[in-house]
Amino acid sequence: MKIVAEFPPNIHQIVAKFKITPRTVYAYGDTLYNPSGLPISQDLMIHEQTHEVQQQTYGVEQWWDKYLKESTFRLTQEVEAYREQWKFLKSVLNRLGRRAMLDKLASDLSSELYGSIINKKTAKELIDV
Repeated sequence: MKIVAEFPPNIHQIVAKFKITPRTVYAYGDTLYNPSGLPISQDLMIHEQTHEVQQQTYGVEQWWDKYLKESTFRLTQEVEAYREQWKFLKSVLNRLGRRAMLDKLASDLSSELYGSIINKKTAKELIDV
């Protein structure tokens, strides 16, 4: 996956739907759009590569269209990506680090970034399987 310090082609649709942050990154096909230019951690890259594979299944534009319109679809896609990210993190963090990171991942998944589609407790349960 190549990384570019730009916004994705569909940024206008994204910002119309979600509250993004300056650190938000976007998988669009085989490209990771990283407008801030900040370093991408290995676990985040795994998360975004999961979206790359998902988009190959649906087609990039079709995936994004469905992702933006259907909260249930968005949740399934994000849960899968967060699970892959968590699987990696569990293998490299100690017990205390894992607890803190699972809490952060659940907070992220339940945030406005994804339209607050789930509560934190449920997010934690879905990620940590």
